[in-house]
Amino acid sequence: MEQLWINATLTTLDNVTASDAYSALVKLAMETEKEPGCIYFKVLQHQAAPHKFTLWEQWVNEAALDKHFTLEHTKAYLSQNITVATNIEKLTMISE
Repeated sequence: MEQLWINATLTTLDNVTASDAYSALVKLAMETEKEPGCIYFKVLQHQAAPHKFTLWEQWVNEAALDKHFTLEHTKAYLSQNITVATNIEKLTMISE
């Protein structure tokens, strides 16, 4: 099975500051990068719209991504209602 790449855009909810979202996403990234199925997980903040973030992720497969959403650190982040995903792209690398 081919590796899975994710490009996800997140936007903070109205009651959340960009700074609070940034801190929570950094914590999420630190824990996610420890997962055995995670190859790459980076958080980028949009310069022109600091309340928007992009996640660049690489997983060994779709099952690893599915497992990510069952883990406590992911559930804890999602339960805080900090951001909403406004775009999610699942990608496959066709060249290196």
